[in-house]
Amino acid sequence: MRTRARRWTAIVTAALLVLWAGAWLALRAFMPSDDELARRLEALFEARTGQALVIGQLRWRLLGTPVVEVLDARTQQDEPIRVRRIALHPQLRPLLRRQLVIDRLEVAGAQVPRDALRALRGSAAADDGNVVLRRLVFTDLTYTSYAGIPVAYSGEVRFDDDRLPRRVQIHRPGVEPPVTLDATRDGRTDNGAHIYRLDLQAAGGTASGQAQLITTDDGHLRLTGQLAPRQVEVQTLLDAFHRRSFISGRASGTTELRAEGETWGALARSLHTRSELTVDGGKILRIDVDKAVKSLGDDRAGETPLDSLSGVVETQNTEHGMKTEFSDVKAVAGSYSATGHATLYRKRLAAQGRLDIAGGAVGVPFAASGPTRQPEFKIAKGTIAGAAIGTVLLPGIGTAIGAQIGGAISGPPDIEKKKEKESSRPEPPRR
Repeated sequence: MRTRARRWTAIVTAALLVLWAGAWLALRAFMPSDDELARRLEALFEARTGQALVIGQLRWRLLGTPVVEVLDARTQQDEPIRVRRIALHPQLRPLLRRQLVIDRLEVAGAQVPRDALRALRGSAAADDGNVVLRRLVFTDLTYTSYAGIPVAYSGEVRFDDDRLPRRVQIHRPGVEPPVTLDATRDGRTDNGAHIYRLDLQAAGGTASGQAQLITTDDGHLRLTGQLAPRQVEVQTLLDAFHRRSFISGRASGTTELRAEGETWGALARSLHTRSELTVDGGKILRIDVDKAVKSLGDDRAGETPLDSLSGVVETQNTEHGMKTEFSDVKAVAGSYSATGHATLYRKRLAAQGRLDIAGGAVGVPFAASGPTRQPEFKIAKGTIAGAAIGTVLLPGIGTAIGAQIGGAISGPPDIEKKKEKESSRPEPPRR
């Protein structure tokens, strides 16, 4: 009996294996090969975005852990988007209902130029309601801005059933001190907005706060929020993003966030921030104000330690990169004090203000303009000349009177307007 039972067990097992193998072979006959699926994805990508895609290699499997792996993919653009590896882990059951539920999407080694990404979003179709993403993981994703500055990011985004992020974690790989963002979903407000706790670490300091995300009546996403930065070293922070700073010091204060857009991408592109900050241990980099004043702007090499620095900083994402505006700036450095405003945009600085000497007895208008790497510094030479004449005639009071006369005659310099006038002059005829 035992021998017969074993024989029947072996026969049944063999039959099941044959049936399974036959079913698998039949299933494979209807399923695409790696190359066929690669070509299908290329065609689908071009149909959805208007841009051609080239996939170097594709591998997929259903047994074990289902996965579709794409290697060495790139768009056919002047500055292409390149991705070393994409791995998609789908659920099997939803596929039978023609729904794609992705448990995990991995992106590694992506290079994303701004102009190439802009071309994709301009022609991409609307989001597909049959695609659900649970988790996105990206490593060494390098975004190159309008200014041509590449910055690498790594991170992870987890989504809830309503497709909103449950938690967002982003960091700058290889940067010390660490630069990290952690946003965690934390309930809703009375008006239905989703609340996110925000925790940032950057340049040896911190910034914590809260953001609210709501869908408006016209279907837009609207983000508002507040942060409290504490002891963030300005130069170190900008260095972490390959940006050049013209001041250093530890900034603290309050920051407000605001953004609105139809999609997540549009939301990020519209981000506006407003910060009221004070800076401890501040320093003006690459300009020695004392040298600049005494040499009428001809000699300015060096730095200027600041006793105090405060002001309002506003940033706005634009089609041509981030625009930064400084207003209500007040600085004190020894016997000098200054007020003014400035704009940083497209790697250029434009600033105007007033430099007060000896407690305001002498007011010197100044301007700075040009590339942020080496801006041009100008002061009203008539002011300094008037001050010098006054000192000779009557020390003390004469200095102040002479300076005010000189300033009234010369007025504050305007480098940008001067350059515009020069550029508008007709070129001399060629011989």
